[in-house]
Order: sequence, then C-alpha cells, then structure tokens
Amino acid sequence: MATQPKAGEMLVGAYLKLVEECEVVAYGQHSPLSGEQMEVDVIGFQPDDEPEVITCEVATHLRGLGYGNATENRDRVEAKFTNAEAYVDRVFGSSESHRFQFWSPKVPNASAEKLETVATEFEARTDTELELVMNGEYADRIEELRDVAASTYAQRNELAFRFLQILEHLDT
Repeated sequence: MATQPKAGEMLVGAYLKLVEECEVVAYGQHSPLSGEQMEVDVIGFQPDDEPEVITCEVATHLRGLGYGNATENRDRVEAKFTNAEAYVDRVFGSSESHRFQFWSPKVPNASAEKLETVATEFEARTDTELELVMNGEYADRIEELRDVAASTYAQRNELAFRFLQILEHLDT
C-alpha cells in the first residue's frame, strides 16, 4: 500500500529534484522480497552521462533524533544504511555512483558523535561515503532550497517546494 511521504521526506525529495537536479525522485521504497522488512525513505536518480543514485534516510524529529539514547540512535541508523545499501545494490547494481545520505534537523551532540562513527565505518566497509546532513548542514541545504523557491514561480510537482514558493513570494 502506498503512503503519502512525510513532510521531512518531501523536503529532501524537493532538494534532490531542484538542487541536485535528480530526474527521478521516489519515496518510501519497500523491498518486495519475502522476509525483507526494509524501506528507503527517498531515492533520487540522475541519469546523466555518469548515472548517480542518491539514497536518503530521513529523521525529521524536532526534539532530537527520536529513536532513544545515543547508542540506540546509532544502532537504528546503522541498520537503516546496511539495509539501504543492500537494496540499492540489488536494484541498481553495485556501483561507485551511489551516494548515501542521512538527513535530520536536530541531532544531539552525543548522537552526532556516534553517527560520525557509523559514517566512518560505512565508508570503510563499502568504499562509499555516508553523508550526514544534520543540524547546521540540514539548515544550509533547506536554505538552498528556499533560495530556489524564491527565484521561480513555476510549479515543479513537489508539494514541499510549492509550500516554500508560496511562503517565499508572500508580500509582507
């Protein structure tokens, strides 16, 4: 059953489409394999001369990461990317053109430190970066998206982007 993407996922998808210029953005991808209980929040695909797949896990909790303590947060994110990597490799083939990102606007320092370790271990294991888009970096990227929204009036079939356009073009 298809579900509506969550607000944070829509912001990330809009960023992938309008800033990263992904041609295709898909939300809530579930594995069809029996017994494989996993979901990838947002996937972007750039079919350029060198095709690129950007896989994003999104945790939009405004009072912290929200999975529990720092160790529980680390374990949850680590599991998400282990599953995401297997899924993306199976669907798109193993490739150096895969990018993995974790997006979250409010990650406490203790959890951020543990996630840095997850990212380092992920890169050592896969030879692919796990980019942590957290806190200030998250805010910077959403600001980039707001700048694009302020510079255009055209609808782009991204609901979160349209909300930003409306807000950016209000006469106050």
